[in-house]
Amino acid sequence: MKKIKIFLFFILLLFISCREEIIPPGNPIGNINEPLLTRTNNSYIFSINANNITASINDNTFLNTVKANIYSIIADYSSGYVQVQVKTGSNSVLYSEKFDANTRGVLGNIYGSQPQVIAIEFRNFTGKFQVTLSRLQ
Repeated sequence: MKKIKIFLFFILLLFISCREEIIPPGNPIGNINEPLLTRTNNSYIFSINANNITASINDNTFLNTVKANIYSIIADYSSGYVQVQVKTGSNSVLYSEKFDANTRGVLGNIYGSQPQVIAIEFRNFTGKFQVTLSRLQ
């Protein structure tokens, strides 16, 4: 009986010592320079854990509204910048903001025109970035 307890103890110790951190699905923290995009009927969410990325992204929001909030946040910033623009289908700029530091969150409002396109430009950016565009009722 004592040998079985010792054996079980060593097996348990082996499993505990070999465990790697598990990153849940949908969490961009473990995926460097791979954006995570979520679209619903009421929101558009773009997240990325970036490491020295330079890229331009233009995407349709598919939001059918003329009232929206945009919320951007940067954490663990270390270099570069991100510029976010929200535009109409005819390229009129409804919202524009440039980020080059950590933020606790920046909230903006869009009224009067449909936010059809979001343009995100990264230049040598390293940090965690998320932007949420959500429809207001």
